[in-house]
Amino acid sequence: MRRLSAIATVFACTLLFSAGPARSEVQKFIIKCGDKLCPHYQIALTPPRGWVLDARATWHNKVQMMVPEGTTFNSAPALIYVQVFYRHDKKQSLADFARASNERWRARVKGARISPLPTVKRANGKPGFLRFAFENPGEKEQAFEFGAFGIDSDKDGNEFVLDVVMTGADKPALERAEKAYVAFLKAH
Repeated sequence: MRRLSAIATVFACTLLFSAGPARSEVQKFIIKCGDKLCPHYQIALTPPRGWVLDARATWHNKVQMMVPEGTTFNSAPALIYVQVFYRHDKKQSLADFARASNERWRARVKGARISPLPTVKRANGKPGFLRFAFENPGEKEQAFEFGAFGIDSDKDGNEFVLDVVMTGADKPALERAEKAYVAFLKAH
């Protein structure tokens, strides 16, 4: 049990001190999930200007959560979160991954509308982020979202899919935060 506490402490410290030069190399961890240990992935990230990593929300939700400075997960009008998935099928294109993910979302959220947005080129030379706008009637806290899918790797060359989402209940709040969101995508 002490070992799990040590792992959790290292994970939490990494989340708290992950701000540094903009990069998005995938980091691998082992976390407790239920009664077993599970792989967990995150990126080395730098929040966009005016945003911070909410360590408590990150730890609780098991995804990296960024909020505007001066807000928290519970008070932010918009927030950005990053999920990282191991890329099991290297033959599946990013567009196919996005299509399958969007289909699962439509099946889960009745009436969801998903529209493609222009791809965002990345400063690190990696393939651009495929972007989408989501309107989710009936999802009070996630009524509007921007989602982006990109590919990244770890130091060992393993590939991962990044799912970077900006979400909120209010469309104008997302529109005001879109510049920071796009800047984050470009830098990572």
